[in-house]
Amino acid sequence: MPLNLKGIAIEKEEAEWKRLAHKLATEVLAPTAAETDSTGKFPEANIKVLGENRLMGLMIPPEKGGPGGNIKTTCLVIEELAQGCASTAMVYTMHMSTVPMIAALAQGGQIDEILKPIIEGKRLNALAMSEPGSGNRLWHMDSFAQKDGDDHYIIDSFKSFSTSTGHCDFYVVPLRANSEVGPNDLSMFVIDGKDPNVKGIGTWDGMGMRGNSSTPVHFDKVRVPANRMLGSPTCGFSMLFSYSLPMYQVGLATVYLGVAQAAYDTAVAHVKKRIHSDTGASLAKVETVQRYVAEMKIRLDQTRYLIYRVAQMSDNALVLFDELNEADLLDEVVRANPDDPFFIDIAQIKVSACEMAIDVTSKALQVCGGTAYKRGHPCERHYRDARAGSVMAPSDDAVKLIMGRQILGIEQPWE
Repeated sequence: MPLNLKGIAIEKEEAEWKRLAHKLATEVLAPTAAETDSTGKFPEANIKVLGENRLMGLMIPPEKGGPGGNIKTTCLVIEELAQGCASTAMVYTMHMSTVPMIAALAQGGQIDEILKPIIEGKRLNALAMSEPGSGNRLWHMDSFAQKDGDDHYIIDSFKSFSTSTGHCDFYVVPLRANSEVGPNDLSMFVIDGKDPNVKGIGTWDGMGMRGNSSTPVHFDKVRVPANRMLGSPTCGFSMLFSYSLPMYQVGLATVYLGVAQAAYDTAVAHVKKRIHSDTGASLAKVETVQRYVAEMKIRLDQTRYLIYRVAQMSDNALVLFDELNEADLLDEVVRANPDDPFFIDIAQIKVSACEMAIDVTSKALQVCGGTAYKRGHPCERHYRDARAGSVMAPSDDAVKLIMGRQILGIEQPWE
C-alpha cells in the first residue's frame, strides 16, 4: 500500500528517496544556505554530495544502469532540497531537466561517455537555451550548427542565461540544425563544459537564487564531434517539448513550492514563540496573523496537489512518448487535441507555483515583521529567491499567452 504524505500517495521507494533528500537538505544544504546566498558562491560541495547519493541519476531506468525513479520521485526530492537551499535545488532541477532526454536518446558510445557518468554522480548538466534575440521565447533559436567535415560541427552560439555556467560538465544546447532551416528545426548537442571555447560571461549577482551561477555563456566556435548530437538533426524541438519540458516546468514549480514551504515554517515557528510583553500573549493570538497563516497554508496545499497531479500525468505521458517515433512526438504533446489537459497543465504549473511563492513568502515576511526585513533573516532570503521564478524563462506572462492560445485554438508561435 502506498504511504500518504500530506494527502499525496507516495510509494515506498519514493518515500525512501524523499527521506534521503530530507536528511541531506537538513544536514548538508541548510547549514550553508545563508553563506551561499551572501557570497553568491556556487554550491559545488552540495552537488557533490547529491551525486554521491545517486540523486543525479534519478529517472535513468535500471535497465540502463540507473537507479530508476520518475518525475514524481524527482519532485519529492526537489521539494526537500529547496527547503534546505534554493540555489542548490535550482542547480539540481536544471540538471534533472536534461536527464530524461539523454536517457531516451543516448545511443552507442553516448551511453558510456554521457549517460554512465551521470549515473555515477560524476557529471553535472545544464540547459543552455535562451538567446538574446528571442529572450524567454524558448521556441525560437537564431544560432545554428555548421557542418565541419563528416564528423564534426562548429557551434557559435550565445546563450543569455544558463544555470551552472562555468561549473557544469555538460551543456545540453538546442540550436538550429543549419543556417537554412527554421528557428525551431533544432538539433540537440551535448557540449563539454571544460572546452576552452566555452566561455562564461561575467559573474552572477542576482537578487535571489544567488548561488546558481546563471550567467550568459558563449559557445565560441566550439568544434563538437557529431556523436555528441542527441537524436536526429531536426528532432530537438520535439525532444525538448516531450522529454525536457515536463521535468523543467514541474521541477521549477517544485523548487518554488519548497521555498514557500520553508518561509511558511519559519513564520509559524516565529509567531508561536514571539511573546508581547504588554499582553503576555504570543503573536499567534493576533487574528490577522491567524488569517495570514491560514491563507499561506491554503495556497501551499493547492499548489502541492496540482504539482504532484501534473507530475503523475507527466510520468504517464513519458511512457507513451517512449512508444512514439520522433515525427509523432510534437503532434502528440501539443497539436493533436487543443483541449488536452497535459500541455495546458504543464504550462500552468510554473505560473501557479511562482505566483504562490511570491504571495506566501511576502506574507511570511509580513508576519515576522521588521526582523524578517533585515538582511540575513531566512524569510528575507526566501522572499528574494521566490521572486526569481516569475521572470525565469519562459516568463509567467509568456506562459499565460501560450495557454490562452492553446485553449482558444489559436496557432502557437512555433507552428
